[in-house]
This record gives sequence, C-alpha cells and structure tokens, in this order.
Amino acid sequence: MKRLVLIVTSLLLVSVALAEPATSVSAGGTVIKTAYNPTLKKTIVVDGRGRTVYLLISDAGGIPSCAAISPDCPKAWPAVAAQGKPVAGKGINASLLGVAKGAGGVKQVTYKKHPLYFFHGGFGAPAGDKKPGHVRGQAFYGIWYVLSPKGNAIK
Repeated sequence: MKRLVLIVTSLLLVSVALAEPATSVSAGGTVIKTAYNPTLKKTIVVDGRGRTVYLLISDAGGIPSCAAISPDCPKAWPAVAAQGKPVAGKGINASLLGVAKGAGGVKQVTYKKHPLYFFHGGFGAPAGDKKPGHVRGQAFYGIWYVLSPKGNAIK
C-alpha cells in the first residue's frame, strides 16, 4: 500500500510540474502581454507566465530563421508555441499578433511579424532564463533582443 501511495504521489507531482499555469494559455490561445522589467528598467513583451520573449534580428517577413543558424538554435532558443490564436494581454496590440511556421513545423507566435522565442541557454550558449524577469538573452551576440510593447527590439 505504501508503494502504491508513493507511485500515485510521484505521478501527481510530475503532472503538476508539467502543467501550464492557467495564465499562459487562455481559452483562445497563447497569451502575450507586457511587464515592467527592473533589470532593463523598461516595459517588455512577455508570455502569459511573465517569461521574457525575444526576437532574432535575422528573421525577415515573419519567417523564423533560428534553425538555419544552427541545428541547436531551436534547443537554446525554443519558439513561443502558439496554442490556438494568440491572445493580446495587457499592453499588447492584438493586430500585431500572428502565427508563423517555425522549426519542426511548430506554430510560432509572432509580434509585429517578429517570430518570438524563449532563451533556454545551453548548447554553447550561457545559462538561459530560469524564471520570469530574467533577460539573460538580451543582446546575445548582437542578434537577440527583447521587444518593446510596440514590437521593436530594445537595444
């Protein structure tokens, strides 16, 4: 019986750890919003959980180019996946949101035609963002930047 309780508890903990918080995906789709970042002392674009999102300056016309840089790029810089139609949260202009086909066929959220990415780090890159508010990928190699609420790179 103790073994069964241990197994059930372990499975429950794993399922909770893998679950997305309700604020990151609404009934309509992936939430994109703004938040003030104390490190940059600016309001930036984040996902519904408050995680910083980035643009890659080599992306043109809304087409993601991360995978073309290196096969490890999508591992270090995973796409902000679109769960349904993206939803404009606080401070976001809904007309600037869109979806593009990213690496591996992932539906990737775009803002002002910039495909959005998270920074996980590794694969030759330094430690990535571990919690909301981190901006460790800002200005990385001079090609990765956080976005302003207007959808422009913050340099």
